[in-house]
Amino acid sequence: MHSIQRANDYIQNNKNSVNPQYKPAYHASAEIGWINDPNGFSFYNSEFHLFYQFHPYSSKNGPMHWGHMISKDLVRWEHLPVSLAPDRPYDLHGCFSGSAIQDGDRHILMYTGHFNPDDNDPSLIRQTQCIAIGDGVTYRKLDRNPVLDANHLPAGASIQDFRDPKIWKEGDTFYAVIGSRAADDSGQLLLYRSLDAEQWEYVSIMVESKSRLGKMWECPDLFQLGDRDVLIVSPQFVEREGNRYHNQHSVVYMVGSLDRETGKFEQDALDELDYGLDFYAPQTTIDDRGRRIMIGWMQMWDRSIPSDQLGHGWSGMMTLPRVLRLEGQKLYQQPIEEIEQYRANHVSGNRRFAGEVSVPGVEGEQVEMIVRFTPIDATQFGIKVRKGEKEETVFSYNVQEQTFILDRSASGYPIQPGPGEEDVRGRRQVEVQLIDGSLHVRLFLDRSSVEAFIQLGLRTMSATIFPSPASKGIVFFADGEVEVDFNKWDLILS
Repeated sequence: MHSIQRANDYIQNNKNSVNPQYKPAYHASAEIGWINDPNGFSFYNSEFHLFYQFHPYSSKNGPMHWGHMISKDLVRWEHLPVSLAPDRPYDLHGCFSGSAIQDGDRHILMYTGHFNPDDNDPSLIRQTQCIAIGDGVTYRKLDRNPVLDANHLPAGASIQDFRDPKIWKEGDTFYAVIGSRAADDSGQLLLYRSLDAEQWEYVSIMVESKSRLGKMWECPDLFQLGDRDVLIVSPQFVEREGNRYHNQHSVVYMVGSLDRETGKFEQDALDELDYGLDFYAPQTTIDDRGRRIMIGWMQMWDRSIPSDQLGHGWSGMMTLPRVLRLEGQKLYQQPIEEIEQYRANHVSGNRRFAGEVSVPGVEGEQVEMIVRFTPIDATQFGIKVRKGEKEETVFSYNVQEQTFILDRSASGYPIQPGPGEEDVRGRRQVEVQLIDGSLHVRLFLDRSSVEAFIQLGLRTMSATIFPSPASKGIVFFADGEVEVDFNKWDLILS
């Protein structure tokens, strides 16, 4: 039997054994063990709360707990005790993903209870929805759990794949959207509502794939930006479409409108949310300033993870939190402005060059850069980061094809691809047009990750990398003449 006390004791007794070589400096990660999806990302009692799927006892996936951390500024995180452990018959094999909301003084967690009595017989799996209520530190599971089970499913919906509730409230009514697998084995989302967050009623199939967009749909999130509804979901095994969906597990956003009475979502636009290699299961919250903020798991299923293979005692981290805005049908992502207070050692400049150029003071492993490239006659240009004798991570732009490319194939300790990804194992690209003849890129480096915000956040690309500590070089390059304006800072959390 797992318990919160056992987990917390293990963390305290073993967290100092973790090898910190690749541990992120300013991205959220656990003190020890495995993490995946962000859970319960919420603004409660004037602080940001981030829960996460957590297996403290090894750097591999295992029975899921809910880890917990808080922050005032989304950069510095304080670790709190584990909030949920799989200790009840309905969640005996995992407290799977879910969400959280403040309701008066209560912090309400809604999560999936996972029961899997026989790994050799997946038909016995049962997934149900559960509620825990707390005060920001300690949480109590309802005696009446699970609050949603097989009796609340529409015809044909799988009881084995019924998970990841996102809870929100409008007026006096709570809503929850939950991932589901339909009878045809494709993804769908189910909508429920409640007046007390304890007794729920089924509303409808909110939106369904009908085999048009992958298989199971995980980790849904629905929210409003302006007068539009935005739906984020993580579909599995989507067939490639041009430069889209090159990961086995993808994330998309849909812009449209939800009819609260019928529970039907009408989609007007759809796009992939991040075109990098490591981005999954994002979740959003709204803060006291009205910002819609998103954070995702910066890792990917079915690949090797070097920090695990090297025996470092931890796996997984979160992205830098991002503020979302909608322009027309396009969702833009910008890093939270709070990160700027950690800038140090500013270097700026302008160069007009061809070939390769490096600039004194422009290097490092905890770095923010804002770069604007204006090609003169270059057809390809970009920047190499974490460069060493044999290592580099390359961001480049192909003018003729109008594509921005991320290549980590020589970034350091090799990452083995997942099934079906062998031909695109270390490379991703996305269509991006120049704006007034220029390309604007904002880069964040943090020991074992890179994140690129392209053309003011119209596109993003996120990836993990595991270079040698000595690989800290940064080099601009072009196959013809290009002008580059740049600002570079070290990001230091003292």
